[in-house]
Amino acid sequence: MIWVKRIVLILLIICLGTIIDYLAHQMDPRFSVPSTYFPHKILYGTLWGFVGYVVFSAIGGSAFGGKKYLTTYLRVAIVIAATPAVLLQTMYFIQKHQLPWVVLLFLFLHFLMFLLPGFYVCRKFKNIFLDTGPPVL
Repeated sequence: MIWVKRIVLILLIICLGTIIDYLAHQMDPRFSVPSTYFPHKILYGTLWGFVGYVVFSAIGGSAFGGKKYLTTYLRVAIVIAATPAVLLQTMYFIQKHQLPWVVLLFLFLHFLMFLLPGFYVCRKFKNIFLDTGPPVL
C-alpha cells in the first residue's frame, strides 16, 4: 500500500509542476506547445519520477559507504524532479528540437518547476518516502 501512496504523491508533484509549466507556456505565443504535451508530461513524468525514486532508493552499499542515498526529503524531491526533467530534455536534444544551450536552460527550468512542489510534498509526507527499515516491494 505504501507504494501506491508514493505513486499518487509523485503524480501530485508532477501535476503541480505541470501546472507551473502550463502557466509559463501561456505567457507568450512563442512558448506554445502541442495539445499532447501536458498529458504526456504528466504520464511520463510520473512514470520516470517513480522509476528514479525506486532506483535511487535501492542505491546504497559500497558506492555510498554502506548508506542509502535517499536519506532526506530534499534528496527525494531532487530525484523526483531531476529524473523526468533530464529525460525530457534529453529526448528533445536527441530529436534536435532545440539548440544545446536552450536544452540546458529548459532542463534547469523544468527541474525547478518539479522541485518546487516536490520539496513541499516530500517534506509533508517524508514518513511515506523515507524508509527506516528494509525495503518493501
